[in-house]
Amino acid sequence: MKFVVQTCLLSSRWKLLWTTMPYLNFSNYHFGSLLRKFSKFVTHVLSHRNNQVDVSLVKLRFEDAVSQVIVKRIANYAFSHNVQELTIESFSPYQSYYPRKYPSCLFISRSLKHFTFSSPFSPCVTPKTPWDFPALTTLHLLHIKLCDALTQESLDLFSKCVNLKNLTLDIFTVEDVGVLDIITPRLSTLTLIYGRCSEFVNLVAPQLEKLKVINCSFKYLNAPPGLSLLYYRGHCPPAELCKDRFHSLNKVTICLYLESPYKEEDARKSINMLQKLHSARYLTLNADIIECISSFPDLLLHHSSPFSNLICLKIDSGVRKDVCQVNMSTEARNFFLDNSPNATIIMELTTNFGDSF
Repeated sequence: MKFVVQTCLLSSRWKLLWTTMPYLNFSNYHFGSLLRKFSKFVTHVLSHRNNQVDVSLVKLRFEDAVSQVIVKRIANYAFSHNVQELTIESFSPYQSYYPRKYPSCLFISRSLKHFTFSSPFSPCVTPKTPWDFPALTTLHLLHIKLCDALTQESLDLFSKCVNLKNLTLDIFTVEDVGVLDIITPRLSTLTLIYGRCSEFVNLVAPQLEKLKVINCSFKYLNAPPGLSLLYYRGHCPPAELCKDRFHSLNKVTICLYLESPYKEEDARKSINMLQKLHSARYLTLNADIIECISSFPDLLLHHSSPFSNLICLKIDSGVRKDVCQVNMSTEARNFFLDNSPNATIIMELTTNFGDSF
């Protein structure tokens, strides 16, 4: 807004140009502790803007001390002017363990298509009712505490986001809820990163193709059968995958943090997970998984090879950078290749374990 006004001073013909700009970017960073001055600035901009012109994009970055009245005022203005992209970042100069609550009007819009909401250092609490974004296609939430309700059986926040295609939950928390329901009819890509959440994550997303899970603490995962790409990284035991849910997997990447000497229970859990990924065509595993299951050959003797479509097994060094070779037992090799004898094994022990799909 500052630059636009400066430009308007160059010519009398541009005097009112700033009132028609479709992009609004507010930040109280340069106002310091002068919150009243920031509030006055926001009020002046919104009250003098040309109300006949829609808003395409709004960015709001503010400290915790900023009144929720200001946040509500900007959100209401944006939504009433058909905003399509909204980015909100609430930051704090100090670490705070007390989550902030935001007005429910922030989670209702008929026009919004892209929404990014982050609250580092002071996690925010969202409403427990479904968010009403019928046009939304991309949602990215960072440092979010989903739901402020007391103990309840399940939580459904996204079922009204009927056009949502890309959802990212990054550093998120779900407390006192038995089941986290992610019900989205058109979702194609889902990314869950550093989540402390419920026992059970239930994905009702028939068009989901790509699923990425990194260091999440839930115990059970129910994913749709049409999944094509799966990336999973975390501690052992991994999340329990619902049986017979994966029928068309193309690329699968699994990285489990395992410590040597390996434990039989970890090997058992790893084998159980791999069996449920039987449809994978391209499979990437970190070296620890291979060595862990190879350390207990008797466990593998009780399981036939589940991989009938395997084209390539790639073994990566994973999070370890000191891996020079991998000891794969004959039983482990047979477990992967007996039903796919033409599959190739590739070892890439000098590269880092990638996060991309």
